[in-house]
Amino acid sequence: MQEKLQEIALEGPPKRIPLERAFNFRDLGGYRTGGHQRLRRGKLYRSDDLFRLSDRDLAVLSELGIKTVIDLRTEAEAGRGRFPAEKYPVNYFQNSLIDISADHTLAHGEGARDYIYLRYTQILNEGREGIRQVFSQLVRRDAAPTVFHCVAGKDRTGLVAAITLEVLGVEREQVLEDYSLTKVAMREAIEWLESESPTLAARMSELPPVVLSAEPENLARVLSWLDERHGGAEGYLLSLGLASAELSGFRSWMLE
Repeated sequence: MQEKLQEIALEGPPKRIPLERAFNFRDLGGYRTGGHQRLRRGKLYRSDDLFRLSDRDLAVLSELGIKTVIDLRTEAEAGRGRFPAEKYPVNYFQNSLIDISADHTLAHGEGARDYIYLRYTQILNEGREGIRQVFSQLVRRDAAPTVFHCVAGKDRTGLVAAITLEVLGVEREQVLEDYSLTKVAMREAIEWLESESPTLAARMSELPPVVLSAEPENLARVLSWLDERHGGAEGYLLSLGLASAELSGFRSWMLE
């Protein structure tokens, strides 16, 4: 197992960690900043749901040394299953970004064009306290290695990942590329569900295409909104109450 993980670590960004029952588990390390630094590997991970993990998956997380799990799902979603801390102890935090469920009826027809933009800006506007709590954990060096996740690892996780990468100085093109990689994971997750849970797979197939997509232009609109309203991701986090020193410290231990 150790040899396999070392082999993966030599690959260029992004570093995807193959698991049996999670399909969007990726290391955010490896991306380069505009200042010619690089994000350290093995410190921050993003993922889809982690409550179905197999014993083999947990062995992989043990090799990675995961210390903290931040669950971005709502309390109701988390009630369907949480990270198996009884098998692999971690510091587990359930920090819902927003308790208002997405209204998929808005993703049909003409509404599809603006659906992601409206949903993400809703989260940023109405989920400020949840986002503050999440980043208060993410910037802590003693919490790492940390993984944060939601259900598909696309929307809430994608938004947190994008803000993280922007604060660390990763160029926007790479931030958008990281977001779009979820498309492959979504296809694999649906294929797995078709054999393991056909009913759930059928329900997912009925969702509007934009709900399952991860098109970079949709995230680009949201990041432009952050630029216009807050001067960027860092300005947004500062408006939530995070201290400039916290973000500077975050960059100091995450960049090499």
